[in-house]
Amino acid sequence: MSAIVMNDTAADSRNEQPWQQSSDQCLARLADVEAIDFFLACELQQELNAPAACFYLWMALHWALRQGHSCLDLRAIADKTQWQQTDEDSAAQQGQKPGYRFAELEELLVQLSAMDLAPEAGCSVVQEGDRLYLRRYWQFESELADALRPRLQALKLDETQIKYARAVMAQLFPNAPLKDDDATRVSITEPDWQAVAVANALSRRFSILSGGPGTGKTYTVTRLLIALQAVADKNLRVQMAAPTGKAKQRLLESIGDAKTALAEAGVHGDLLASLPTKAHTLHGLLGMRPDSTRLRHDAKNKLEVDVLLIDEVSMVDLPMMTRVLRALPDEARLILVGDANQLPSIAVGSVLTDLVPLPHGGYSQTAADSIENLCGYQVPMQKGTQHDHVTLLRKSHRFEGHGGIGRLADAVLELQAETGWQKLQEAQIAAEQVAADFSAQLGWVMPDHHEAWLVAAVEHYFRPMLQASDLSNAFTLLAAFRILVPTRVGPQGVEALNEAIETQLARRNTHVKPGAHYAGRPIMVTRNNHGLGLFNGDVGLVWPNEQGKLEACFEQEGEEEDKKIRRVNLGLLPPVETVFAMTIHKTQGSEFGQVALLLPDQAQRLLSPELIYTGITRAKNRCVVLTSEQLWKGALEQRAQRWSGLADRLGNGDAN
Repeated sequence: MSAIVMNDTAADSRNEQPWQQSSDQCLARLADVEAIDFFLACELQQELNAPAACFYLWMALHWALRQGHSCLDLRAIADKTQWQQTDEDSAAQQGQKPGYRFAELEELLVQLSAMDLAPEAGCSVVQEGDRLYLRRYWQFESELADALRPRLQALKLDETQIKYARAVMAQLFPNAPLKDDDATRVSITEPDWQAVAVANALSRRFSILSGGPGTGKTYTVTRLLIALQAVADKNLRVQMAAPTGKAKQRLLESIGDAKTALAEAGVHGDLLASLPTKAHTLHGLLGMRPDSTRLRHDAKNKLEVDVLLIDEVSMVDLPMMTRVLRALPDEARLILVGDANQLPSIAVGSVLTDLVPLPHGGYSQTAADSIENLCGYQVPMQKGTQHDHVTLLRKSHRFEGHGGIGRLADAVLELQAETGWQKLQEAQIAAEQVAADFSAQLGWVMPDHHEAWLVAAVEHYFRPMLQASDLSNAFTLLAAFRILVPTRVGPQGVEALNEAIETQLARRNTHVKPGAHYAGRPIMVTRNNHGLGLFNGDVGLVWPNEQGKLEACFEQEGEEEDKKIRRVNLGLLPPVETVFAMTIHKTQGSEFGQVALLLPDQAQRLLSPELIYTGITRAKNRCVVLTSEQLWKGALEQRAQRWSGLADRLGNGDAN
């Protein structure tokens, strides 16, 4: 059966093809599709002289890119109705839209066979099997796979390197069963995966360290950097980077904390001195210039680096990771760190998810032998594995003890909607219990109490921040609590919530001016300003200086008790927004003492296990969830998937 526009009687009566109509006419029947999808489809239809039915494939291809997919997976849309909206859709406010039903896979492939879309044909669209790409993203994905593939081969350590490696492993992990002199072996059923990660990465040019909050990723990678220096025959040039300014800041702080702990453990000062003291955003690392596509570092001007560590890799999109590999010398080591269960990047691609198998099936015999030789631990093995470069940290130290946040996060990842809902019900609190029982990590507020609880939370958390005795205290209170939501728009989106919070605060704090600067206003930068050293996602406070003039204040790297403050004239600030509430996407790379995770009905289409997991695990001590049973269970029906061919290109299996 040919693909048809469902209920498209107006178009049928005029015998018009969709590209002969206006975008408004076409999109009036398709939910979630935008004018840009329509216009791109029109251009491709003309360029490729394609069969009429292919028009909706081109529209779906660009729609998929806007959702973050690097390609269009024909299997995912074949014989399915896309872009449908009904009156019963709680997120819909504009009535029915019939959508479009695609043909079965075999017929879609027949339609595409009328054109030569092979990579070498040079068309704007590339077909590889059941996947369609815009050429730009096919090139990014192919180039990244080609750059990573040779890095997957293990390096062979010589006898001297092995000797030094075993010695430093014994010092960094004194409880490991294999000591420096090989005199002590003990039987341990569960490996110390932090030690395994370091031992494994010592013999690799490409390593991935993945794990959830509190599993010790930075603790581990700090020890890895020291171990790499110990076995090197020269002083290594190490650079560190992260996707955002905030993530860069947290990386530096974590490395600093780990360095202090290592010094107390007696690690040699020369090794500690080898740890980097600076980090970059990825844009800064590559030398991206504002309002320019040119890079300082690329394939023709490589980075001067022996080891490159990138943190929070779940946030890194496909084009950015490809650009990093272009600029990385072939002999340099690449270490990626992140949580593969978190939300993928806002832009196109899901690089970390594509590269990390969940669960990890085990190591090859060669890798397992090398790990045991260096640290004494025996690890699971799997024949034919392509994942020797990956180590997963499994034990969270953050949620030990009462552990409600960790157990809820596990239930979300395992799609145990009923189990998670029971845990929330057991943690139910009423509107007046905002400040009650902080020993409990979890709280749940039933829908009828959402508004009252939020009003009480504003009084309990945010009003004291406006009345703080000094800037340091205000920053402490700012980090103590944040409201997280899935979306910016709508009655319970970020914009509406921040406006409502400011309006509430203004009733008693007359200096609060909603939409304007005032003392105590929390702000988030929304556009990079390299000259000021401020980047998208940086959070600060508006605060008076000694002369009483308001300035924007941002914490810089430094010891916890002696934070450096960067003060910026308000007239020089890049665009900022109020940030009592923020989207869950914007919180990646951040953590707060307590969070309120608000999941409103309006965000039903946006919810996924990855989004909820990311929101929950931003909390260090307490997470209060405001949602309904129907919304919670609906969000955990299946894990979100991004269409990609990267894993297949690397022999890692189907990434879909």
